[in-house]
Amino acid sequence: MLLLTLLLTIALACTSVFSKNCRCTSAYVDCWPSDAEFHTLASRVSQPLIHPAPPATPCYASGNCSDAIAGWYNGIWRSDQPGAAEHTNWETYTFSNGTIQACYLNTTLGVPCQQGSVPVIGVDARTPRDIQEAVNFAAKHNLRLVIKNTG
Repeated sequence: MLLLTLLLTIALACTSVFSKNCRCTSAYVDCWPSDAEFHTLASRVSQPLIHPAPPATPCYASGNCSDAIAGWYNGIWRSDQPGAAEHTNWETYTFSNGTIQACYLNTTLGVPCQQGSVPVIGVDARTPRDIQEAVNFAAKHNLRLVIKNTG
């Protein structure tokens, strides 16, 4: 079975001021879909919507990061995490001023765990209709679309 996860990302690809030339992200309240619109999307797909978190989040939230440490460099483990990318640099976001938003495995750095480029909401697409609904929703709301395919 092909598991294809379509994720609506928060990656901030444009300047801090939203323009019609940029994709809408969760940082822009004026264009981001409402909870009701996401509820409608959820009713049209076969699986509940997912809310990916950076894979190191458990190290900050509960202090229990043994699974993250054990799987951090394991491609199979990373592919099973909705918020993980094959390479950790794709999970971070670097702003034009050089600051970085990320969630590091090393909690001793003294920085908070942040979403980075990890999408905030997604569709766990299992059918062609799920894919169509997710793509149409992203197009209708001018959202940045990330496709994570486990092959």
